[in-house]
Amino acid sequence: MVDFAALHDARPAGLGAAADAYDALGRANSAHHEAVRDGVRWIVHGGNWTGSAAEAATRALERTDGRLDGSHTAMQGMGILLRDAAEAFELAQAKLLEAVEEATRAGFPVGADGAVDCPPPGEADRHDPDYAALGAPRQARARALAVRIDGALAEADAADRQVASLLDRLAEGARSGFGINRDAAATRLDSINGLGRKLIGAGWPADDAPADQVHSWWQSLTPAEQQKLIADHPDLLGNRDGIPSAVRDQANRIVLPRLLDAYRHKPQPLSPADQQKLDGFEAIRKRLAGELPDGGGPGSDPPLLLIGLGEQGQGRAVLSWGDPDTARHVSALVPGLNSTLAGAAGGDTATALRIRQAAGSEASATASMIWLGYDAPLLDGASVLTKDRAVDGAASYDRFLSGLRSTHQGAPAHVTAVGHSYGSLLVGQAAQRPGGIAADDVVLVGSPGVGADHASQLSVGADHVYVGSAMADPVSRLPSKADAVATGLGAGVLGPVGAGAGHRVDPRGLWFGQDPAGAGFGARRFKVDDGTPTDSHDNYFGKNGKGGDSLANIGRIVGGHPDQITREAGR
Repeated sequence: MVDFAALHDARPAGLGAAADAYDALGRANSAHHEAVRDGVRWIVHGGNWTGSAAEAATRALERTDGRLDGSHTAMQGMGILLRDAAEAFELAQAKLLEAVEEATRAGFPVGADGAVDCPPPGEADRHDPDYAALGAPRQARARALAVRIDGALAEADAADRQVASLLDRLAEGARSGFGINRDAAATRLDSINGLGRKLIGAGWPADDAPADQVHSWWQSLTPAEQQKLIADHPDLLGNRDGIPSAVRDQANRIVLPRLLDAYRHKPQPLSPADQQKLDGFEAIRKRLAGELPDGGGPGSDPPLLLIGLGEQGQGRAVLSWGDPDTARHVSALVPGLNSTLAGAAGGDTATALRIRQAAGSEASATASMIWLGYDAPLLDGASVLTKDRAVDGAASYDRFLSGLRSTHQGAPAHVTAVGHSYGSLLVGQAAQRPGGIAADDVVLVGSPGVGADHASQLSVGADHVYVGSAMADPVSRLPSKADAVATGLGAGVLGPVGAGAGHRVDPRGLWFGQDPAGAGFGARRFKVDDGTPTDSHDNYFGKNGKGGDSLANIGRIVGGHPDQITREAGR
């Protein structure tokens, strides 16, 4: 059992030194292995030795080669295990010391066993009418500090038990010789890697911990501990809601070249799905290097942050012009149908920049991002006909925005959730989740419906739901499912639906509910250019200077001046 004194006075850095020693031993072993292998193989194979004795020598060489390889793997595993153990103990110790320091500052003595004492009031305090009101909160704070100390001890003890168990197994394998078997050593290395992640994770908030708890944990670490976690475990930080955006950017820039290397070295040819992700990672690299139009490279103004990156599903990416943790206004755009990683890094990131610029006088105080944190539906399947991907993505989007709330510095930012096309369905679903969406305003453009009958069903309130819908946009004029059945469009609804086609049974209905631009929906509709059926759906954000007032209106909403939008009556 790891007690208070043991953890308080521990020197985990010594484990790191031992890990370095095992690494050095492993390198020496590897060099010895190569020398033995090359020398003996020349003797066995270089002299044209044949016959049963040569075959026996070859088999013996293979066994020795396997043992030497296994011993190198075992030493490598020891170094990894000791280093991960040191990090786990350092994290637990940091929590303990931080709680002890806080208790000391608050006037709560901490005993040799880690108990936190809340001294009874003195003679003067007992007669102070204000003390009664202060006493209960002090006792509650003392109990909370005791819980934190106990939690740190429990983490250290769990890590100690797991590391000790694996060290015992490694030692037994070394004594029996089984530990240097090549296959056994490789299996044991997998166990060590799994335990390492578990050890580090044990000191972190639970996977389902709210973002504000994650943020409080991060803030409790010292700057040195934070930098060590960024360097050693960027994959665990880059997408964690509640981690500051600048830290996520730093972590994801470490992960990006690793993902590129991993996909480039997969067996060729890549599957279409993997090739699409590789193309996307490469596009992100180009964007961050400043090799794509509209910039984003080193020294760009505004800076471009990579605050989300992943290979799950079709790939994930969140890129933000400006730091949302310090901005006065924050815009998070969710793209729709056929969105890919490459598109997110290319045209969608350019769109986010135009939104920021459209905020006018508030542009310099605005962070504008593209959020591709879900698998957008593709035209090669039926996923676009259901709201399943929007519902799944809505939960992630909601957590993301809640994370931005927790990491924001100073007064809360004004947050605008923007959804385009199928992305508007996702935003609408997020705004209908229990507890509502962590946004102040919602903008829906080119929407096929959001699964609601009225804007008041969105948590921001009807007066904060804004809609842009071009009359020629076929997506925002999709017939309802009832109309699709009545007119015989059926599953082929995305094909022959010209603007206004098929609205007979439910004139105000769209594929995913009531028309957000309809007069009865209750949202605030702003002016956009009607365009043509072939380009109107892509013009809401001022692409190629098109879209009329659309981009300017979105910028006014994002910049906190919705009273200045040009209005249009609901249809």
